[in-house]
Parts: sequence; structure tokens; C-alpha cells
Amino acid sequence: MTNSAWRGQLSHIGLRVADAPQSASFYMDVLGLSMRGASADGNHVRLGWPSGQHALDLFTGVRGLDHFSLEIADPRELEAVVTALVDAGEDVEHLVADAGQPESHAVRDPEGRLLELHGRVDRSGERSSTMGRRPVRLQHITFATTRMDDLLDFYVGVMGLRVSDRMGSVFTWLRCGAEHHTIAMVQSDAGTLDHFSFDVGGWEDFKAWGDHLSRHGVPLTWGPGRHGPGNNLFVMFDDLDQNRIELSSEMENYFDDLAEYQPRQWRPEARTVNLWGPTPDWRAPRQSVPAASDFGRI
Repeated sequence: MTNSAWRGQLSHIGLRVADAPQSASFYMDVLGLSMRGASADGNHVRLGWPSGQHALDLFTGVRGLDHFSLEIADPRELEAVVTALVDAGEDVEHLVADAGQPESHAVRDPEGRLLELHGRVDRSGERSSTMGRRPVRLQHITFATTRMDDLLDFYVGVMGLRVSDRMGSVFTWLRCGAEHHTIAMVQSDAGTLDHFSFDVGGWEDFKAWGDHLSRHGVPLTWGPGRHGPGNNLFVMFDDLDQNRIELSSEMENYFDDLAEYQPRQWRPEARTVNLWGPTPDWRAPRQSVPAASDFGRI
């Protein structure tokens, strides 16, 4: 395990979709992302901001999560995390820089998700003023898992992420920076990806986003609401491949350099995941709270 808290944030996400060019059109038209590159056959499309790093890699293939990437800007912290993975016996592959993606270190978690770790990237395009409506940046990713304990052993025990909150044995939220969570995990057998989230400006922005999505014929599937863990505002909708997308704002911040935090334990109730209610069936908690001893190692 790494010796001290390190700071990282979500850099980009790779998705396998039915038709990469068609999916790219959705993300450009609806979410305002910009084309950053494409393969000659069109089966790989890279999207992002007008400048800086990309946010999405889209690959034509069987629907699912292809990979995700974390930026660890401090070289010493990146080296410490990679060393911890190697010392734990994980197979870490070095990837050379390629078409705007910096050199990185790739490793698979216990359920086979491919994680890329890399140093500082150019984030100048995230908050720059542009024409049209688009999110500020990628914010977090949530896994669907049937092996919560194994993932905690990997992401917390080996990599050194911190547990912010748990909801019984159903949900766990992990942080690697100031925000309440960059990675979350929900107990589910619905594949490897539950949803991913973009950050938007604030409450007033949600009204504009609701109208914008309506004009594009994209219905909300959940929200607006406010999560208990993280305290963030949210709405959710689906892309063309039924990937759940969240727009989130006002997430709770932590200050690990100034305070000691203990993971909070939320009751597995519908109101926990939406303080305002209601909660759709696919997100309703279905498991009981584990014994207190189950929380001892985090």
C-alpha cells in the first residue's frame, strides 16, 4: 500500500459502442464535445475539449467499458502508486505516449477493468469559454461489481485510495483527491460499468441542461436530485448504447492534508441515494447493512 495520500483525478474513459462514429455524433451534438481524432476506418474516435486532453475514447465493438484513466500529476506520487502495484505482484505494463495520450502505466483490477495511470495532462480546455453547451470536465466513474471486497483490497489496500462513504454492502465511494469520490462501486451483476459523470457549473445550469436535452429528444432517467453521500446535485440520462451518463455539481470536498476523516456508514435506503426522492427500481438498495466488523479494515 502507498505510504501517504496521493492526489489524482479522472482523465478519460474508453467505451466500446455499437457504432463509434454514430456515438461520437451523439456526444458532440448533445454534450458539446469536440472531435480530437479518429482512426482511418472510423472504428476509434477520440473526443474532448477544444484544447487539452481528450475525455472519451469510443471503439466500435461489444458494448462495455474498455478502460479508464487517472491523472496523478505529481511524478513522485505516480511513481509511488506504480511501485505499490508492482510490489503487490500486479502486472503493470508501460505504454508509450500516443496521439495526445501521455506515456502511462496500465494495470487490470480484480474484475479485469483496464486502468491507465499517467502524469500531468493539459487541462486548459476544460473550463475555457466555448460556443454552445458542454460540461466542464469528467468527474467520476462508478463500477457495477459482484466482488466489492476484492475491489476494495485493490483500490484501497494496494493503490491507496480513501473510503469516503459506504452504504451497507451495496455502495462504496472512494476518493483520490479533494472531491468526495472519483471512483464508486455498486453491488450489481449488470456488467462492469454502472455510470460515469461529467461536472457542470451549478444548480442554475441544470435548468438549462434539462431544456437542452429535451430539445435533442434525450429524456432524463433520474433526477434532478441530490445524493446523500457526496451531497452533489445530479441528473442522469442514457447515450445511444444505454450507458448511463450523470451530470453532477457541487460535490462535497475533503481536505486530507488538514483533517482526519472516518468513512461514514449510510443506511441502505432509497433516500440515501436521493435525498429528494424518488429512486428508480434499478438504483433502489436491495441489501442489508453488514455487521460492524465488516468495516474494520477500511
